[in-house]
Amino acid sequence: MKRGLFAKGKEQEHPFERLCPDPGRGLIRSQVDERIAAGAFNRRPEGITPSVRRIVLKNCLTLFNLINLFLAALILAVGGNVFNVLFIGVVICNTGMGIFQELRAKKTLDRLTVLARSGAEVVRGGVLANIPQESIVLDDIMHLSAGDQILADGVVVSEKGLETDESLLTGESDRIRKAEGASVLSGSFVTAGQARVRVTAVGEGSYANSITADAKKRRKNRSRLLWMLNMIIRILAVIIIPLGALLFYYDWVGGRGIEDTVTAVLGTSAAVVGMIPGGLILLTGVTLTVGAMNLARKKALVQSLPAIETLARADVLCLDKTGTITDGSMALEKIEPAGDFTGERVEKAVSELMGALQDQNATARVLRRSLGESADWRPIAALPFNSDRKWSGATFEGRGSYLLGSPAIVLEGTGSPAYIQANRYAAQGLRVLCLAFTEAPITGTGLPEGLGCAALILIADTIREDAAETFRYFAEEGVALKVISGDNPRTAGAVAARAGLEGAERSIDMSTVGDADFAAIVEEYTVFGHVTPRQKQELVRAMRKNGRTVCMTGDGVNDILAMREADCSVAMAGGSPAARNASDFVLLSQSFSAMTGVLMEGRRVVNNIERVAALYLVNTIFSVILSLIYAFLPYPYPYITNQMTPVNFLTTNVPAFFLALQTSYGRPRGRFFSNIFEHAFPAGLTVVFNTLYLQLAGYCFGLGDAEVSTMVVLLCGVVGFFLLVRVAGPMDRFMRTLTATMAGIFVVLFAFAGTPLVLRPFALADIMNRNAFFYLPLFYFSYHIHGFLARACHQAIERLDAFNNRL
Repeated sequence: MKRGLFAKGKEQEHPFERLCPDPGRGLIRSQVDERIAAGAFNRRPEGITPSVRRIVLKNCLTLFNLINLFLAALILAVGGNVFNVLFIGVVICNTGMGIFQELRAKKTLDRLTVLARSGAEVVRGGVLANIPQESIVLDDIMHLSAGDQILADGVVVSEKGLETDESLLTGESDRIRKAEGASVLSGSFVTAGQARVRVTAVGEGSYANSITADAKKRRKNRSRLLWMLNMIIRILAVIIIPLGALLFYYDWVGGRGIEDTVTAVLGTSAAVVGMIPGGLILLTGVTLTVGAMNLARKKALVQSLPAIETLARADVLCLDKTGTITDGSMALEKIEPAGDFTGERVEKAVSELMGALQDQNATARVLRRSLGESADWRPIAALPFNSDRKWSGATFEGRGSYLLGSPAIVLEGTGSPAYIQANRYAAQGLRVLCLAFTEAPITGTGLPEGLGCAALILIADTIREDAAETFRYFAEEGVALKVISGDNPRTAGAVAARAGLEGAERSIDMSTVGDADFAAIVEEYTVFGHVTPRQKQELVRAMRKNGRTVCMTGDGVNDILAMREADCSVAMAGGSPAARNASDFVLLSQSFSAMTGVLMEGRRVVNNIERVAALYLVNTIFSVILSLIYAFLPYPYPYITNQMTPVNFLTTNVPAFFLALQTSYGRPRGRFFSNIFEHAFPAGLTVVFNTLYLQLAGYCFGLGDAEVSTMVVLLCGVVGFFLLVRVAGPMDRFMRTLTATMAGIFVVLFAFAGTPLVLRPFALADIMNRNAFFYLPLFYFSYHIHGFLARACHQAIERLDAFNNRL
């Protein structure tokens, strides 16, 4: 067996005396209690899902939240009213959404884990008892039978034909023969025989749990969108504190005659809050949460919200043969009789063999399900299947001997027509068994003489019904598919070809690869066979070094490190609990076609967030510029926080929410900063121009601060609607109606809601009547200035893209 990265586990050390109890008697009650008291029982590791406390603290204690809470407390401390701290609602909504989604994912995953738990049979005091897996203690004697999952690491102390399937640990589907003294690992399954095993490691010390814990330490958040948002926040964090302090100093004690501390604090708070794109952070959280809810309806559990975006950008999808291309089951494909044997005689012989042998491996179950089992013939010798011999058989009274096994073993010579035909079928990805017949009896464990081929029995992995359509979809969307399997590369490639995977003929046997250039290998081949867990991880790492965004699917412990190395990961609900816990997504429906829905939902989220980012970041741009300017002007900051509430709500928050829910399934083009430069930057400069123009008007015409603030907010709203029309275009009927409605509400608020918003709506009419010749052209200039700057930025981006393409 190939163990790759994984080393054989050591026995755990504890203060009590370690025992090797008699397999027929096991531990007694006092010895069990002693181990439980010492913590040497099969406890579930903490931290598989984060605790509620950790989820709450992680979402609450963020830089964005702390800055806003500090400003709100400062405003209330100096005598501000409740209307002045309305911006804190963004903090509460943003934090609540994050906590809600993470708690929801935790609840679902914990429920899946509980459902996946099974009991264990142990020998205690000479009695065979069924106990919960958490009650297994060190030195317990576990009784294992065919079909059981091994729940703790141990050593075989007695066995009868024990064979295990360690595919969830190693990725290889071979059955492993376990003799007395051999080690068995948690997470593997018993495929044949019986055994009693002394437990050597439990809980966090067990093999599967140690791999999961190691993988968790390696995981990093690779969300490009959140990285860009966090980078903006980090840059602003450096700017906000000194700039805010400078602005407050000049407002309060800078000799401007402002003696009202509340006014100084409100002006500084407006500048600081305007610099932080809190609405964009909120919208990102809300949109990701809505996306996660939509995916939940499609039977896909999102465990990491940022992974929705990462998957949307994925251009490589790595998958295993079993569980993704196939559904893990097998079916009888065909029986091809040889010589004088008829199909009816072959089916009868196989049915009698199933009745005589009672094998419980996967192949026997397929044959028993398809052909049944009977006991009409009297067996006088029977030899169950063994992975070392690779055949089973029985001698029947008066009917000779029938053997079932690998053609390479039961057929004499590799040049026989049956052997050559068997190889042809194997090259097509089929499992080929040979039913051999001889008149000689079976004696001992050696092959009887005179064997001849009675039939070739073909067994096929069941291809998922939706596999071909799913693969075609990903190919059309520009996502490369790579099959990384522990199985034979020829078999994996043939199965992939049957499922319609493009390039399935380009396969490589990774057991023959030494210190090769993995970066070149991953670009050249599509199917990778005989892959160890270490090689899986290295393959994924090589793809990422080549500039690919990689999504890894898996269902076993052997997949975990590769899943954590990938940019995002997907597990099947029927896979190992360790794989589910380590993944970003869990497909609850066992249908791989759900991946198409996950990809489409992720693309919708990312494309729309990149689209509406400009609506939010325009505030950041003009707030930073105005703060720098007003720190050196003999005037107070032109508006306070709640004066901008109608502008932000009507031109940004409401329209952006509906824009973020629109369908947009194209591949993300990474235009986050391009959209900001093309849309937000021109709008921000237009607001700065308008504000300085109005400040000059106030000086020339003797207007008070309230009048100037009212006009600044009005012009900010006008520019906001200009920007909304550009970002949302081309508009459908709904968006045109929504925009018109928001504009109407904006006008009504100015007319009737001046007091809570600290606006002077009635003074506005007087101002317009007295100074219409000065103000009316400003609306015209704002429109054309914004348009001119937008066109200039757009042309600059096009030239930059063309230059990059030439490079």
